[in-house]
Amino acid sequence: MTRVGWSACWLFACISAALPAHAQSQSLPLRDAEVALAGYADCVVTRKAYRAPVTTFLRTVPESPDFNGNAMKAADMSCLNAAAARQRSKLTLRIQPEAYREALYPALYRRDFGKKGPPTGIAELPPLQLSGEFTQDAAALPEPYRPGRALGDCVSRQAPQAVHALLMAKPDSAKEDVAVQALQPALGACLPAGKSFKFTRATLRAWTGEAMYKLSVAAAPVD
Repeated sequence: MTRVGWSACWLFACISAALPAHAQSQSLPLRDAEVALAGYADCVVTRKAYRAPVTTFLRTVPESPDFNGNAMKAADMSCLNAAAARQRSKLTLRIQPEAYREALYPALYRRDFGKKGPPTGIAELPPLQLSGEFTQDAAALPEPYRPGRALGDCVSRQAPQAVHALLMAKPDSAKEDVAVQALQPALGACLPAGKSFKFTRATLRAWTGEAMYKLSVAAAPVD
């Protein structure tokens, strides 16, 4: 199960096709929607004009009063139009802020470290402090955030190359299958013993994407 409702559309997972009438307002298949969302996030993070709104959005505590509004400010319609042109469709933008946030960190990682790969020294970094990552009090973070972030951090430190491969692979692709398989030892070592922990590939990409980006920024040499 995914954590977002597909009937309500995931970011822009609804197509209003130009032709024919009976095809209008249909939902994209799960894989296509995840690929489209990743491509949209990749586009947004390349826009210099959106760097500040994206940073503001990512520093907003999820589910806080400003979260939805800041998500909308970080949404670039020109990237949506480009996605529509690729699919020869009209795409309806229906922001699901949490899903958008989860797609942005993997996109930032691909933008800044996709070609270089993860910096050395990630495993040796001291613990990252959540208190400096949000404009509001980190104590207000929703309950599921901390365990997901902790898992992503642990897996990224243990297997940075496998996480890199996961973040570079298209959702539901053969390369993603190989990357997920390579992550099994790290997942086994990082999952809390004796506790139930449910997640999907989409959430694994999100958690490792956020952790890996922040770890890579912290470990990267200063120019």
